[in-house]
Amino acid sequence: MAWGHISLTRVLLLGLVAPFSGVHAADSKSDTPQKGTNEGLAYEEIQKVQVYTDNSTAPATPGVSPPTEGWWKSKICSGSYCVYTNRKVAKGRGIALVTKLDEFQKVERVEDHLNHGDNRLEEPVLFTETEILEKGLGLTATKTIRRGKQLMSWSPVLLVHKEFFNDVVKKKERTKLLEAAVGFLPDATLASFNKQRARPGESSPQTNPRSIEEIILAHPFEIDLGAGYRQDHSSKHYINYPEISAFQHDCRPNVAYHIDSNMYMRATAARKISEGEELAIAYIDPFEPRKVRQDWVKRYRGAGKPCPCAACTQKNKPELVKAHEKRMEELTSIRAELRNHDSRKVTVELIDRFLKLYDEEKLNAKLAEAYELAALNYNYLGDDKKAKKYADLAVQAGIVEGGKDNNDVIAMRVMASDIKGHYSYRFTLKRRGL
Repeated sequence: MAWGHISLTRVLLLGLVAPFSGVHAADSKSDTPQKGTNEGLAYEEIQKVQVYTDNSTAPATPGVSPPTEGWWKSKICSGSYCVYTNRKVAKGRGIALVTKLDEFQKVERVEDHLNHGDNRLEEPVLFTETEILEKGLGLTATKTIRRGKQLMSWSPVLLVHKEFFNDVVKKKERTKLLEAAVGFLPDATLASFNKQRARPGESSPQTNPRSIEEIILAHPFEIDLGAGYRQDHSSKHYINYPEISAFQHDCRPNVAYHIDSNMYMRATAARKISEGEELAIAYIDPFEPRKVRQDWVKRYRGAGKPCPCAACTQKNKPELVKAHEKRMEELTSIRAELRNHDSRKVTVELIDRFLKLYDEEKLNAKLAEAYELAALNYNYLGDDKKAKKYADLAVQAGIVEGGKDNNDVIAMRVMASDIKGHYSYRFTLKRRGL
């Protein structure tokens, strides 16, 4: 299908997808730069172009220094991957891309959407930057924060095609493109980005700064720009929001995040947060096994140390660790049954147990799916009162986790407005001939 025939609304609502819970273990190998093939890579191309990593040193030379207005297609390339920038988009915040031409054109076409959002901390600002034990700089609540309080919204400053890390084999080559892209950002945006260079446990990025590649893999936000007319090619990109990256990781976070239809990432309190409490998000799927989560944090965020969050450590008591792992295995098993509308194992008691496990595991930033599954399955079994209750709760949680225009929120609103008229009412009972 040609790009011109795909509606912009569809691209923005369906194509721009960021996994709510961050990276999944199944993607961990592909997320890591691996050896690839040299075929088709024009290494000589980038060698002919001087790379500037500071805006103040980049000369105003056509083809080298980006223009002050509009998109710039640089000649800084390696094979099919090039640096693209726009210093004025998103009301002067700017953005840089390392991607292929057809992927750049998709972003270029939705420029207006980047100009529609607001880059800001939501007033009143109820948190501050502080040192977090075993993690480094993070955010801490200065006052009690209610659930549903919007905390911040920001446009992306860097997009990097995921296949770039596999296709461009030489790390030195990748580094040149990434540093060039970031270096052309406006000064204020560049300063914000560079704060991410501080390593865990270090307050300053000056001593031993992280590379851009390390920053991307430690904050693996993703977006899919949609198939366009090349449906056989991946459009998945890493996407960076420096201010959102200020949140440290926790496998049981108290902050939820999502990417809206303007490509802005929004962070919202997923539960009540007490004064003095750390604000955290999950950079890895909290449903992954404990060892997988610990190993991922150790590799990408923990400076060689496993995840220190409460869900992983369980107060360093083996019996608590064992109980946690058992709960997660049971929770994952029940979730699979609830997702299968043909399952004959689902009972009201099983749904009740599912919700109890969610509460025990403190999965406050993942409640929307739990409530939606509960609402549907209660209705499948003809329990319209509980179905109504959890459809309403699914709407509330869905707004926190995905925004009020999220498709799941809309679907749950429809269901809650007419429980018995919904297709799901007594669905399972009818299939069982009851």
